[in-house]
Amino acid sequence: MPETVRAQRSLTEEAEQVLRQHFKSAESPRARVLWWDAGGHLRDVVRRACQERDVPFVEQEHPLAFRRWVAEQGEAPHDEPEEVVWYVPDAPRGRDWFRDVKHMGGVVEKSIEDLAADVYGKKTWQLRISTTDRPVSDRLAAILLDNLRGSSHPTFEQLQGRLVIQADEGIIEYLLRDGWEMLPTSSEDLETVRSLLRDRGVPELPSGQGPEAMVEAVRRWAVAGWLSQAGIPDTAFPGAIADSDLGYAYRRLKAVLREDLQSKVFGTYQRRYWDEIIDQIEDPWTLSRCPVDGALDERLWAEWEADFEAERFEACREHAAERADALCEHTGRLDEPVGKETPPRIRVWSQAVALADLAHRYETWDQRNAPAHVLYADREEGSWQIDAAVRRIIVSGTPEEDLPSGHPARESLSDHRERLVETEYLNYLRDLSDEMETALAQGDLVDDSLSSAVHFWSDHEKELGAGNEALFFYLDALRLDLARELADRLQARSDDSDELDLNVEESTRLGVLPSETKFGMAAVLPGRPKSYEVRLDDGDLGAYRNGSSLDADKRRRLLEEEGWAVASDDPSGWSQTRVAYYSKEIDDYGEASMKDIERRLAERVRTLADEIFDRIRKGDWNRAYVVTDHGFVLLPEDAQFEDLTPPGGDVKRRRVAAEDLSDDGPGVLLTGERVPELFSYLSSPVRLLLDPQHRFKKQGIPDSRYYHGGALPQECILSFLKIEAA
Repeated sequence: MPETVRAQRSLTEEAEQVLRQHFKSAESPRARVLWWDAGGHLRDVVRRACQERDVPFVEQEHPLAFRRWVAEQGEAPHDEPEEVVWYVPDAPRGRDWFRDVKHMGGVVEKSIEDLAADVYGKKTWQLRISTTDRPVSDRLAAILLDNLRGSSHPTFEQLQGRLVIQADEGIIEYLLRDGWEMLPTSSEDLETVRSLLRDRGVPELPSGQGPEAMVEAVRRWAVAGWLSQAGIPDTAFPGAIADSDLGYAYRRLKAVLREDLQSKVFGTYQRRYWDEIIDQIEDPWTLSRCPVDGALDERLWAEWEADFEAERFEACREHAAERADALCEHTGRLDEPVGKETPPRIRVWSQAVALADLAHRYETWDQRNAPAHVLYADREEGSWQIDAAVRRIIVSGTPEEDLPSGHPARESLSDHRERLVETEYLNYLRDLSDEMETALAQGDLVDDSLSSAVHFWSDHEKELGAGNEALFFYLDALRLDLARELADRLQARSDDSDELDLNVEESTRLGVLPSETKFGMAAVLPGRPKSYEVRLDDGDLGAYRNGSSLDADKRRRLLEEEGWAVASDDPSGWSQTRVAYYSKEIDDYGEASMKDIERRLAERVRTLADEIFDRIRKGDWNRAYVVTDHGFVLLPEDAQFEDLTPPGGDVKRRRVAAEDLSDDGPGVLLTGERVPELFSYLSSPVRLLLDPQHRFKKQGIPDSRYYHGGALPQECILSFLKIEAA
């Protein structure tokens, strides 16, 4: 049962309270209060409140009349009463006649609806029974005046019921929005409501039944009106409904939903109303923009699933996008991101868009005649978008669980989702690994669209030289799809900002192999490419610059020797003009805790974009760079590994290094001599795994679905960013 809300005072007492507050807060010892009253229904109420306070009440309809009144009081300001109420029986409607009043007492804009709502501590829209913006009728005002005088007042619920029945307006909207909730249920009142509805053309009103049946009849009629507006012929409905004014019914329901966009009211109209008619529609997609009747949504889903099973993925994507867009539009969410608070039907159709797009990409990603790195990394058509889509679909959750029990998506959506983000994703990774293995073995990665990460510093040598201000972000495990998402977010922040205009430039790089932190981070340090080397020393594979090994401490020291402040070690470094910042948070997600990793990756990209943007905006830098050491593979949760017996040497999960490696074995064997354009830094042979489910046996390695170190494109093809402020 709703909580009983009682009136706190009468209308006159409420008006006194309003005047008391305004006179008390007046900045001048001589105070005027101007009261705008839309419709003039509060004239006697405000006059009585003034009498109680012994304050003059002056009613006029034009500013010049008030000026004349001031002149009539005398020649000096002190001739005017210390307190006075000026009353205008109209709404301001954008007029600002009395600027000086604001400094002498204040302005009140309250109609009888506003003051009545104040009496109960409610908002005006909570009292209002009609969704239209028409002025308060004399009849409705009389009901409010009659019920809120003296000392005995109805409860808020009782007042609303009287307004609905006695005011003879808004009855349809009230029943569409609130049902019978506040209305009395006597047989006399039932007959009064039935008569009001009949006068307004509502057909098929039941006789001899309770109020719920009458509410259902009104709602079915209104839903029929919207379906008619969407394209169902009027003749499809029962005779009395077909002969009624369905356009009027549509307008009443649309007004209610527009007034109450994001509340439970919208859910009321997701029930099944006209399933027997909707089942007969030849092409239900002609009604896809109609937001009401759950039977329509269920029919649309059945059609979508049939297309999906027939692999008509582009049609599935277009239809689902139109449906999701229509539901967003009719709930006032067009400009809002889809999240957990979004109604489940919108989330379901949004995920259907993503699944159809993903299925289409699985079908087409390898149909282009292009090298492996282009198939993967091309900005517009590359399969990196598959990795991004899988992450986002997982983050979008299981929206079908919030649908009504009879909706067919409850059964089928999860099956499609699991197949696409698990089985099909593994198949895609295996096919991509075959493409990459062939490309590495044959040297097909050598072209102008892919440079080695080792060359990044020398490619930007002039910009990064001494005396040039710059920020350098070393972000561990920033996979290519995350880097591109970061670039897009930075550009979007810039486009929305009036303070900072950024240009974000991307370059696709082949990361150093093996795709591990100690090799990748050492490759993007100051120095010539020829000074960098990956080789075995006493059986351990290490990174070297000019013959010196480079661990984390030495990497930081090298940067400091080149004039860079390393901010991750010393926060005061942000005050310098050349700052290097290290973050290993993304890699920590995969190495330490896998819980909600897809969601945490998305959140990390968002915070990185905000941090980089704010650093540039608030600091003295007009240029920044974002580089990374490697990417990663993120397998489905239940994926199984095949443990391989490695040859002797320095063994990690996805690679082995030894001077005497055989040409035979899983994965690909790389040496500096085979493809010197890309791997001249390899002074010792390494064998890298590419199959997503292969790993070398090594004690202590967990069965984690997150890994790197091998040569899948997700592990080693990277995107570096150059960010410049205009």
